[in-house]
Amino acid sequence: MTDPASTTLAPQFDPTAIEPKWANKWRSEPFRADASSSKEPFTIVIPPPNVTGNLHLGHALDNTLIDTLIRYKRMAGFEALYLPGMDHAGISTQVVVERQLRDQGVSRHDLGREKFLDNVWEWKAESGGMILNQLSRLGVSADWTRERFTMDEGLSRAVRHQFVKLYADGLAYRGERMVNWDVAAQTTLSELEIDRENRKVKMVTLSYRLEDENAAPSNGEAGEIRISTVRPETIFADQAIAVHPEDPRFRHVVGHKARIPLTDRWIPIIADEAADMEFGVGALKITPAHDPTDFEVGERHGLPRPSVIDLEGNLTSDDLVPAEFQGLERFAARKAVMKALAEAGLSIEEKDHDAPLAISERTKVPVEPIISEQWFVKMKPFADQVLEGLEKGDIKLTPERYTKVNRDWLENIRDWNISRQLWWGHQIPAWYDEEGNIYVPDPENPDLDCDLDPRYAHLNLRRDPDVFDTWFSSNLWPFSTLGWPDTDAEDFRKFYPTQVLVTGYDILFFWVARMQMAGYGLTGQAPFSTVMLHGLYLDSKGQKMSKSKGNGLDPLELFDQYGVDASRFAFAFLSTGGQDIKHDPRRFEQGRNFANKLWNATRFALMRLGEAIPNLTGDDELTQYVRSTTVKPEGASIRSEDALAQVKGRDDLTLADRWIISRLNAVTAEASAQLDAFDIGAAIRTLYSFTWDEFCDWYIEAAKPTLASGNLGTLVTLKAVLEHILKLLHPFMPFITSELYAALGHRRQLAVHHWPRPDAALHDAEATQAFNALRSAVDSARSLKSELGLSPQDRLNVVVEGDLSQIVTDNARVVESIARVQLVPALEGRTLSAVEQGVTILAPLEGTVDIADWLGKQKKRLTEFDKQIKQAQGKLSNEGFVARAPAEVIEEERRRVEDFGKQKERLEGVLKQFE
Repeated sequence: MTDPASTTLAPQFDPTAIEPKWANKWRSEPFRADASSSKEPFTIVIPPPNVTGNLHLGHALDNTLIDTLIRYKRMAGFEALYLPGMDHAGISTQVVVERQLRDQGVSRHDLGREKFLDNVWEWKAESGGMILNQLSRLGVSADWTRERFTMDEGLSRAVRHQFVKLYADGLAYRGERMVNWDVAAQTTLSELEIDRENRKVKMVTLSYRLEDENAAPSNGEAGEIRISTVRPETIFADQAIAVHPEDPRFRHVVGHKARIPLTDRWIPIIADEAADMEFGVGALKITPAHDPTDFEVGERHGLPRPSVIDLEGNLTSDDLVPAEFQGLERFAARKAVMKALAEAGLSIEEKDHDAPLAISERTKVPVEPIISEQWFVKMKPFADQVLEGLEKGDIKLTPERYTKVNRDWLENIRDWNISRQLWWGHQIPAWYDEEGNIYVPDPENPDLDCDLDPRYAHLNLRRDPDVFDTWFSSNLWPFSTLGWPDTDAEDFRKFYPTQVLVTGYDILFFWVARMQMAGYGLTGQAPFSTVMLHGLYLDSKGQKMSKSKGNGLDPLELFDQYGVDASRFAFAFLSTGGQDIKHDPRRFEQGRNFANKLWNATRFALMRLGEAIPNLTGDDELTQYVRSTTVKPEGASIRSEDALAQVKGRDDLTLADRWIISRLNAVTAEASAQLDAFDIGAAIRTLYSFTWDEFCDWYIEAAKPTLASGNLGTLVTLKAVLEHILKLLHPFMPFITSELYAALGHRRQLAVHHWPRPDAALHDAEATQAFNALRSAVDSARSLKSELGLSPQDRLNVVVEGDLSQIVTDNARVVESIARVQLVPALEGRTLSAVEQGVTILAPLEGTVDIADWLGKQKKRLTEFDKQIKQAQGKLSNEGFVARAPAEVIEEERRRVEDFGKQKERLEGVLKQFE
């Protein structure tokens, strides 16, 4: 008859033949979550990628983990919602569109705000959002009908309501503070929009002349105090020199004055703990307008805050700046000032120094700290609510060690600069009259613009041109996407609070904490009950990936090379305990090989089922269950969510059948517990080991003789166990498992079937112990073949002895088939033996090998064992090696000593027969 596998499954697994079909199905027929369902909800909102973005490895990792959890919970009976969407990415998007306009010879100012925003929306419609299509290729089972965008009308309304409420409560205010300024984009930046790069800079030690020429601090000559700085161009804005109050070198000059080099201005020497006694020469110049720490020192001591660098990044034309430096670009000014200081004999020393430099993530220019009047939000009241929630356990972080990190940051929270000098984004709903008074909509009518409010008709109001920081909208993401501020919205009532947030630990402060604070402050609840943090995805050397380093990897190329399922397998396998993840191509190859293994195991099952169908004539459910596999996947399917229910209690099951059912039941419980604990890496490793080693390599091989004899119990077990395995693997590898499940005769897609549940009645300790004896016999027989120099395919007569020998004898067909041996009652002459877990296997030496030749080889092996042991012990006794070598290398050497020692001891025992 025709081999059913040849018509339902191709001989070779080709991911490109099945993945597009299922990806399109899941995008066009989304997994719609029902807000009216009585099921317990399980909600995860996507960490919204930027509308300008393309899929990178962080996104692929994030969404693999999220989709694994969502598919698992959906199968486990929850009303599971995976809510997709994008962030408008204020500065990123504006930079992209402005770049396009520049190519056309136009600036946004030429167009004006309204036309510029029209251009942005056109770009978004044509080019934005590509990343969501790329995510659908990953196979995410999102509810695409609920896709959200942070500039959607509903989400924009939520942002406005947030600001109006904060302002009315006295928590949003306008004031002067130190901010990060992007001189290229001409806007303030959040910390998340800044990259920190260690760069070599010059640290310059300068001489500040003291007013009292007889004073002599111990870090300089008489009449001077020395300071070290990496920003000599800012000396013209100096307002003080700070020394540590406990530093004995400077106690006698505190209160004195020193002259700023290249000027005639004098500044006081003050005592402040911000001065680091170990840094530089111990004295710190205080420039309140150009450094966050200096700003705080200035606040404590009431110092003026003049600035000498303008918004373009040039030295100002202020009288504070000597004429020859006015208007110079800041880095050009640095060189010019350093030259002038050297010529004046005021530069004592220059040396290289590694310093972290803040770089704008989008424009790639160094960020300038400036003092600017901006909108801020007082964060401490919200931080206190989150801290209380963490204490009560409302929010759990996994790994748990990040709870302290979360708490520490909240305890030291600073006010949040929420305004940005951009056009793309949510424009701040604040108006000003001619005298600068502020008008914000009434909380009772937050949607009414102030310039339309009849109460203010007599005023000439102008609207604040700034927009909110992008994070001021994404901090609402867990609930604005569900209908807030309408707390009666059906989605909000059903799916909020969400259950889990999955993201990298690197944005714990910038996004996670802000969502925590917004959730408590605006809804009175924690926005999620669990924060699952994963590590950063690094290159194979453990370095962060970047275009400049040329070490970046495109996940779409990995999909093309290995397949999506194999890539998802690798992402899950590599994710462990929030640790950073080194790219390891071997895991992607392992995933691809695993997919091939599953494919071939299913083809084997289909072949055996196809051969059996003509001989199954009964009308019982079990027979019909087997017959449900036909040459076409649309064949009839017996309704059973629990495949193992089909074999429970049968009296025609073999030892191998009983063993695999018991083991599968135990693995189901183990993997389910690991997923419930959000340990996705452990779960896939558990399932991989079981499927490859126990099901494919042991059970299928053990089942072959029984299948050949037409045993229905084994046939049913094979199909039931395979279907059960596909269900367990589905959340991790949805494409191939869906395809194989359909090939096994099921019309309903696997994703909507129930998650298997462990059943205590399926536990079979007796079968487990007995089958382990068979495995020991096979392993021992294979080991003996190797020692005798035989190939795995060579036949060998062996004798079995030991406490469990009867079990092996009763199942001789299994051992003989897998190990390719013949069990015999006795052997003559000298033998070679292997003992493992209560089973002893003996193989003949006479007649199998040339004894003299074999003995010679074994003595050489003993010599080699001695050599390897001595070599490893030599390394371990070398103190230098132990001090420098990584822990895993040291452990490997110890393992070598132990392993070679055991092999040597066993071989010496064998050779005693020939003494």
